[in-house]
Amino acid sequence: MTSTCSDRHAPDPEMGSQRQLELLARAEHLRVFFNHSLMVLLANLAGGAALAAGLWSAVPRQQLSAWLAILVLFNLARWVKGRQIAQQRLDRSLVEQQDRLLLFATLTSGLIWGSAAVLFYVPGQPAYSMYLALILVAMTAAATALLSFHRLAYPVFVTPIVLPLGLQLIADQGPSSTAVALVIPLYYSLLLILSRQIYRFSHEAILTSLIRERHALIDHLTGIPNRRAFEEFLEKEWIRSMRSRRPLTLIVSDIDDFKDYNDRYGHTVGDAILRSVASLFHVAARRRTDLAARIGGDEFAIVVPETDRAGVAAIIASIESGRARLAQDTSKPWSFPTLSFGFCTVTPSDSASVFALYEAADAALYEAKSAGRDGTAACDPQ
Repeated sequence: MTSTCSDRHAPDPEMGSQRQLELLARAEHLRVFFNHSLMVLLANLAGGAALAAGLWSAVPRQQLSAWLAILVLFNLARWVKGRQIAQQRLDRSLVEQQDRLLLFATLTSGLIWGSAAVLFYVPGQPAYSMYLALILVAMTAAATALLSFHRLAYPVFVTPIVLPLGLQLIADQGPSSTAVALVIPLYYSLLLILSRQIYRFSHEAILTSLIRERHALIDHLTGIPNRRAFEEFLEKEWIRSMRSRRPLTLIVSDIDDFKDYNDRYGHTVGDAILRSVASLFHVAARRRTDLAARIGGDEFAIVVPETDRAGVAAIIASIESGRARLAQDTSKPWSFPTLSFGFCTVTPSDSASVFALYEAADAALYEAKSAGRDGTAACDPQ
């Protein structure tokens, strides 16, 4: 497991917790597969070379060469695409698309190998037919471990290979080919059972890891990222912005007179206020590249990469608008508290530090509080 909160962003309150975990687990299954695209390439090249070497004198060479060229080109293209996907940031919106792409590529690979059973089977020649069967069986057996990280990939790959191979063996009517044809269904039934067990165990392990990671990076009260997740994300965005020479903004805020609310109305009211403010910040951090977090008792922050001053003002205005709507609720014996904001926008460089950015934004927040609260202040441009 290498992905972090910066990859997954904050939990979506509109999405059920179990549904979200399942979606993230599917993404991790895909990540495992695409991270091993080089292994898939080498296995297919080795299998194709072995098949061509063993059947070179028994089947039409032009046909065999064309098949081998298709196999090589397809797997090279799949390897390139797999590397591209493995290097992308994990995005929930791409999970379905990547899932379909994986199944399409797996089915295509199975059809290419299955076509070998039709094109290169040599009737009445047990040595060549058994050699072909051995190569195809070896390829499907070798694929069991990796393809089992996807819930459907293994049967999608195996079926287009097993069916034509079994039919060719039965049609040959030789004693050895008939025996192999009868054994193949049992053999692949056992492999399919093994594949399902591997998927189940890996899925449970991924879910357990995701749950532990969530507990470590998510604030248990508000459901948004905690200070640890915030610091990790801010550090990564600082490095990313330093490389791209793009601005990075940090907005910090706290609830005005929050201690008075806790003392007067109790911690139940205080917790309700914290959850409401967290929701406002989560909604305001609407871009996939933004992150809203609770970084202290009543202190919240939003990391906003590549945004100008107008964009920052729009985020703060969105939070203020939501707070104003909550303040209009007269059904409670307390009015919703105001918020103060401080923000700082810099273009990161080697001469500065991410800690200095936080200090500058925090100093701006202190300035807003000193000016009477319920306001916004920007940091010193220097």
